[in-house]
Amino acid sequence: MDQNHEKQTKWVLKVIWPWQDEKEEKWLEQQALEGWHLISVAPFFYQFQKGDPRLVTYRLDYKVMSDKDFKEYQELFHDSGWELATTLSNWHYYRIEPGNDQAPEIYNSNRAKAQKYRRLLAGLFPILFIFITIFIPRITDLVDGKEGVSVFYRIAYLFAIAIMLFMAYATIRIVVKIRRLESESKE
Repeated sequence: MDQNHEKQTKWVLKVIWPWQDEKEEKWLEQQALEGWHLISVAPFFYQFQKGDPRLVTYRLDYKVMSDKDFKEYQELFHDSGWELATTLSNWHYYRIEPGNDQAPEIYNSNRAKAQKYRRLLAGLFPILFIFITIFIPRITDLVDGKEGVSVFYRIAYLFAIAIMLFMAYATIRIVVKIRRLESESKE
């Protein structure tokens, strides 16, 4: 990073969903071209540090950090020249400065890329299962207008139902993406 920009940082709010990771990669690359380089991520918030504008390729990958092969996974990226910019939960943000205008890929096929989304689904299913097992059996309390059910309880349940519906939608979007990648790999 350029010494003149060393301390200048900014936070940006941007809503990007897990099935839109390619869009997120392109946006991060555009930020780097404008001299803003990713240093951390929180849900929907990105922190950048000001530096010299550079051509940087970003790739996102989903890998559970508790996997027994996680250390080898990180070493493979490092040995291939990728720098780990930051991590958000099990999403890993890698970057590299390509030696030419050709952006390197971390997956050599659509079938391999589909595996990333399968790992993501494996991470989403336990959360969705917990929501379903806890909240669905009690939904009759809301529907029946059961006495003694507070307004707070009703609002919390509506919020939980909204989260479940969104997770179901996210699951469908990710499954569609997996199927598209797998069908393209057969062609």
